[in-house]
Amino acid sequence: MNFRRYFKLFLLCLLIMFNSCKSSEDTVVANDDQEINILPPAELYGNLFYDVQTRAIFEDSKTFVDATPKYSVGLIRQRYDMLEDTTVSGMKTFLDQHFSIPEADLDFKSDSLQIGNHIKSLWEVLKRPANDSISGTLIPLPNDYIVPGGRFREVYYWDSYFTMLGLQVDGENEVIRNMVVNFAFLIDELGFIPNGNRTYYLGRSQPPFFSLMVDILADIEGEQVYAEFLNALVREHQFWMKGNNELKPGNASNRVVKLKVELS
Repeated sequence: MNFRRYFKLFLLCLLIMFNSCKSSEDTVVANDDQEINILPPAELYGNLFYDVQTRAIFEDSKTFVDATPKYSVGLIRQRYDMLEDTTVSGMKTFLDQHFSIPEADLDFKSDSLQIGNHIKSLWEVLKRPANDSISGTLIPLPNDYIVPGGRFREVYYWDSYFTMLGLQVDGENEVIRNMVVNFAFLIDELGFIPNGNRTYYLGRSQPPFFSLMVDILADIEGEQVYAEFLNALVREHQFWMKGNNELKPGNASNRVVKLKVELS
């Protein structure tokens, strides 16, 4: 076996997966037996979004789209249309009045002597609570979860697999289960797992690691876990493999590519 050759093919597949995920423009999330429309920030905030981003009101373009509205979005848009002071200073004042602007958490102090202690203490810092409703661009999840930290304030798909490996070492089994349930929830509600639980990630996913996450949980709780999450596993596989039966070598459909390669 030519390991280098297959490794290159594996990387190619990852690149294809990163760039080929598409989702419905009419995505909805169920919440308390009601369907809630979830919109990307450009549609959610309209002219306000374009003005904030094109005028670089914040140094990081992710800051505004992660902000939490203090009032209904309809009211905010109406007030913005009536805003007379549209200078950068005036817009900053308006945003401070109508949004909770995210800031970096600088309070955490690392343990520079013991990496294990440092990681264990980080879990609570990086834990985010369950959400029961959409707030801005954040897609609600039924259980607590771990985020990467810094400017990344939401859960990320394949990052979470490697996070779970660390959680397993530290015995954080409840958090692992919560995160697996969260990802199964996203598959059930959206039909796939987006890049992260933000509305602006609904157009793409990441390499599918959900089955490996289920493996971690099964290693902790037993093989009955596979039966518990079987429907989610099947549905995600169907999402990624849609159109594969009609493919000829060298062609692609949706997220599937059939390579012109003979494996031997």
